[in-house]
Amino acid sequence: MLIKEDNPNKIHPVIKKLMLVNTIRSIGQGMMVVMLALYLDAIGWSAIKIGTVLATSGLLGVFLAPVIGVFSDQLGRKPFILLSEFLTAGCALIGIVTTNPVLLFFAIIFSGFGKADSGSASPFAPAEQAWLAAFIKPTDRGKMYSLNNALSFFGMATGALLVGTMNIWEYASEISSYQLAFYFTFALSLVTATIILTIKGNTQGKQKQTLYKSFSVEDKKITKDENAAILKLAGINMLNGIAIGLTGPMMAYWFSVKFGASSVQIGSTLALTFFATGLTSIFQARISHKHGTVQSIVMVRYMACLLLILMPLLSSYALVSIIYILRTALNRGSQGAQQALSVSLTRGHRSGFASSINLLSMRLPISIGPYIAGYLFSLGALALPFYIAACLQGSFAYFYGRTFRGYDTKMKLNPSSG
Repeated sequence: MLIKEDNPNKIHPVIKKLMLVNTIRSIGQGMMVVMLALYLDAIGWSAIKIGTVLATSGLLGVFLAPVIGVFSDQLGRKPFILLSEFLTAGCALIGIVTTNPVLLFFAIIFSGFGKADSGSASPFAPAEQAWLAAFIKPTDRGKMYSLNNALSFFGMATGALLVGTMNIWEYASEISSYQLAFYFTFALSLVTATIILTIKGNTQGKQKQTLYKSFSVEDKKITKDENAAILKLAGINMLNGIAIGLTGPMMAYWFSVKFGASSVQIGSTLALTFFATGLTSIFQARISHKHGTVQSIVMVRYMACLLLILMPLLSSYALVSIIYILRTALNRGSQGAQQALSVSLTRGHRSGFASSINLLSMRLPISIGPYIAGYLFSLGALALPFYIAACLQGSFAYFYGRTFRGYDTKMKLNPSSG
């Protein structure tokens, strides 16, 4: 076993390094969330084209994530996470050296720039989440994944804040503020790759595979039950995924069009949002440990749904920003707990598969959302995506709680499962 039982409060060194990588990576992602859509708009891309490239990026991640998740179960997690960091560095380099629309298109879709994926290594996130799961007891996953989620958003907040200093960097370096974001991301990716290289050995993928490889009737029944739970989660996740796609990746553009907000204003708003989300994730870790993973998710999602309805009704950028910060903090603050549930629905040797299906069910509808939002925005329907998203997220909270409410009880009765 890789999970240390002698000191349950001690965080494994591998977990610390993976969390550090996640935090550093998130700084670059936070910059890109603010800058990318504005950059593409500045060089002449239309709203539909911006939405299309973000949607295509999501679709590519959808198709790659299950493959990566399954192969990481067989080959280990480290090679895939390392590849992710080098790939991000290469895509950032393209953004540095050219504005060619074709090359930028491929750089964006392969890197996931601008999608607000909470700093995840998408589409390599299943491997990363499964790697974390190997060193965390199932009863602690809600807490630890929420803390990891908090670090993601603190990193993204830092990146968004750096956008506000771009004018100073631009003056000193004579490089455009938009391209500076690519420079920062390139450098940060090399740092994260170096940290991954320092992690000794591989993961428990192969070891666990031999431990659980059985063709008994009992094993087949367990596998069947696991698959049923995963499919239920996937179906419910699609509701939330469409909602996120409608209101997430295009928010910087929406702020700019509706209120005429500058990149500095938007960057400040998103920075506060990410910081508040980090704090909410820490709070989520506590209530998840106290009240259960599922119950904590449902509680905050209902509150976030009500706030989402208010956003298009307000005419003040300041008020909308406050609502957006609160709503996003509540909504995304529960992502860590959701990840914890997904990897705990199966035994350890299938956690990469479970995580990839969870990601697939989220990313597919998310990838469609920006295109729909871009189309509606081009028609002048700036409020409609928010109302649709609110209905979908309310439905998600209801079905999620109803379907998995027994999970928390199961973990209390059998804390070593998973």
